[in-house]
Amino acid sequence: MKLSNVPPIRDFETNRCPMAFEMIQKSTAPQMVVEQMLEKVKSGDIQPGGQLPPQRELAVMFGVGRSSIREALNALAVMGYIDVVQGKGTFVRTDIPHDDPPLSQLTRAMAVGSLLDLMEVRELLECKSVELAADRAEEKQLHRLDRIVDTMEARLADYKAFLDADLKFHYALAEATGNIVICEMMKLLAEKVSWHHAQLKTALLSMPYRE
Repeated sequence: MKLSNVPPIRDFETNRCPMAFEMIQKSTAPQMVVEQMLEKVKSGDIQPGGQLPPQRELAVMFGVGRSSIREALNALAVMGYIDVVQGKGTFVRTDIPHDDPPLSQLTRAMAVGSLLDLMEVRELLECKSVELAADRAEEKQLHRLDRIVDTMEARLADYKAFLDADLKFHYALAEATGNIVICEMMKLLAEKVSWHHAQLKTALLSMPYRE
């Protein structure tokens, strides 16, 4: 892969990390962003506690879309390298891992990167599903939803059992709309979200414990 150098951007606020990155091919954009970020951390160009530039500026620096930057930052957060503080920005952790992450961990973390996109789509679909179900659901379907919610509340300490109940709830909600297309879309989204949750749990459990 041929990479072209990009001149450093030096007009960041003083509390941000000045840095330069290389333009990358978009087909591997998120993973390449992660790899370059990790290299900057390892070399000391990105200091612990430093603030990263906004996503739009990172997108310009890397020459990729903001969705690729967001996916990469999500992966870095999963691996424990950065913290995203709502309303303030993205910061490099002061207790970053000392060892390079294994390829398997990076792969799992990258897989989790698109979870937020899936959640946004599911949220849109669920809002319409609730609206339709409120008008069309039969009494037995409403009772089923209530029972599933009770199961979810009783299984909060059991991750797998809670996730299974959560999937059943979304399937039941979709069925209550009486719309076949919504049922199929919800099933597909729920399966993808479930898979990503499993990847996220695996990625988190694979990290060394840090207080």
